[in-house]
Amino acid sequence: MKTIRLLLLTAIFPTVLLSGCGDKMELDQLAIVVAMGIDQVEDSDDIEVSFQIINPHGASARVATEGGGGEDASVYTFTTRGKTIVEALDKAKNITPRRLFFSHIYYLVIGESFARETGISRLFDFVERDEQMRMEFLAFIAKEETARNILRTFTPLDENPAKSVRDRVLVASGSLGIKKNISLSDALRAYVSDNEHPIILGLRNISSEDSSETDVLHRIDEHSFSLDGLAVFENDRLKDWFTTEESQGWVFLNGMVGDRTVFDTPCEGGYAGVRLHKLTQSTNASVKDGRPVFEISLDGTGYLLETTCTLDLTDPDDMEALKEAVSNELEKEIRSTIEKTRTLGFDATGLSGVFRDHHPDKWQEWKDSWFGHFMEAEFIYNINVDINLTGMRYNAADEE
Repeated sequence: MKTIRLLLLTAIFPTVLLSGCGDKMELDQLAIVVAMGIDQVEDSDDIEVSFQIINPHGASARVATEGGGGEDASVYTFTTRGKTIVEALDKAKNITPRRLFFSHIYYLVIGESFARETGISRLFDFVERDEQMRMEFLAFIAKEETARNILRTFTPLDENPAKSVRDRVLVASGSLGIKKNISLSDALRAYVSDNEHPIILGLRNISSEDSSETDVLHRIDEHSFSLDGLAVFENDRLKDWFTTEESQGWVFLNGMVGDRTVFDTPCEGGYAGVRLHKLTQSTNASVKDGRPVFEISLDGTGYLLETTCTLDLTDPDDMEALKEAVSNELEKEIRSTIEKTRTLGFDATGLSGVFRDHHPDKWQEWKDSWFGHFMEAEFIYNINVDINLTGMRYNAADEE
C-alpha cells in the first residue's frame, strides 16, 4: 500500500511543479477595448469593425502635462474588415501588438446602414458566444452616420470618449425621462420575445464638417455628438425612428420613467418649464367587447423652473390650470407614441408584454394577430401631476 502511495506521489509531484496559468496574459500584453463599432461596407458583403482602445501612455501624458494638453490621445481607434466579426477580430492581430480585451466595454455603436441592411442578430450571435463579452453594456445606433465616425470623435471635458458617452446618457436622462440605460441585453430580450421589438438609443454626430479629430481641445462647440431619439426595430432590422416626443412617450409606456423636465408646456400667454420627480407609472390591461383596453396611469410631483405665462400662480384656479397643462403635455407624448406605432405596421409600444402578463390565455389566442387587435384597442389616460413648488417667486418676472 505504501509503495502504491509513493508511486502516486512520484507521478503527481512533477505535474504540480510544472502546472500553471499557461494562457495567462499580463496587463501590458492587453489592449483594453472601451468601445466597439459595427458598419456595413458599401457595395460589399464585408463588415467593418472599429475598436477604441485605451492608450495608457497617452492618458498619463495628458495628466502629466500642465493644462492637460499632451500630444498623445488617451485612446486609439482603428478598424478592420471581414465577412464575419471574428475575421475582423483576427485581422486586428496584424495591427495591434496586444491582445484585444473586451470585458471593459462601455458601449457598442451600430451604423445605421448595418442596422437597416444586415440586422443586429449577427451581433447577438457573436456577443453571446464570446466569453469576454458582458451583455449589459450600452448599445447605440449611429443616426445617419457610421459607427466608425462616432468612435473617432474626441469629446470635450472627458479624456475617455467612451466614458463620455456613458455619462451623457445619465446627464441627458432628464430630458428623455429614462431612468435606466438601454443595453444590448435589453434589445436581445425584446428580439426573442413574442411581438416585442428591440428599441435602441440613437447617437448623432454634431461635429462641424471642417473640424479635425483633435480640434475639440480648442473648439468645444464644433466637435461632439448627441443623443437623438430611439431606433425602432422590426425583428432585427431598423425600421424607423421615434422623435424625441415619441421617445418620451415610449419611456412612459415601458415603465422606465425617472425624473423628467417638461420644457415647453403651453399656458396662457406663453410657456412653462417644469421639473417632475417621484413619477410613478402603471398600465392595466383588460378586455371589453372583444378588444383590448389599456388604462395608463401616471402620477408625480414637480416644481416650476421658468414661466412666461400670464397666469397668477397665487390663484388656486390658475395653478390648477398649469397642472392640467403639464398633464396634457405628458398625455400628448404617450398618444404620439401610440399613433406612430400604428403607422409602422407592428406594435412597438411594448404594450403587448403588458397584455400578455395580464391575460395569458387571451394572449395565446391573439398573439398571431396581435397588431390587428392593437389597432382596435381603447386607451384610457389617468395623468395627475401636482406642482408644489414655484421657486423663489410666484409669477413671471415681467408681472407687476
